[in-house]
Formats: sequence, structure tokens, C-alpha cells
Amino acid sequence: MTMTLDIPAELEAAVSAIPDIGTRVALYLRHEAQLEQARQQRHSGKARAIAERALIAAQQDQTAGFDWQASFAELEQRHQEITSKL
Repeated sequence: MTMTLDIPAELEAAVSAIPDIGTRVALYLRHEAQLEQARQQRHSGKARAIAERALIAAQQDQTAGFDWQASFAELEQRHQEITSKL
């Protein structure tokens, strides 16, 4: 497998000075592949599908302008109001 990566201009000089960059990238990719395999085995397909749907829904909310910070602030305020009465 061959990959072509676009290196940002501001990093080109620094990256080109790294000895054995190809070997290092290959080691990094090998490690990431092992981590991904472990992740796939750790969670069921059903759990991964639920997480994927939640991520998509959150991205749609963000695109639609939903304000999560305000929502959490309101939730926290309501929680405080309820627990202060206990």
C-alpha cells in the first residue's frame, strides 16, 4: 500500500530533517492498526453502531446550531434547584 501525505508548508523543513521518517511512520501505522484491532474487539458491533449514531446526531445538532453549553448550563441549574430542595 502506498500513501501520499500533504505536509503543511510550515512543517516541511522540520519533517524533512527527521531521520528515518519512513520507518517511523510505518511503526506509527503498525501501532495504530494494533490499537484499532483492539478497539474493534473491545466493543460489540452493536455498541459501535450506537456510538456512531450518537456522533452523527451530535454533528447534526452542531451544524443546526444547537448550543450544548447552554443546554448543559440549564440542566445543571435545574439539577441544583431540585437537589437544594432535598
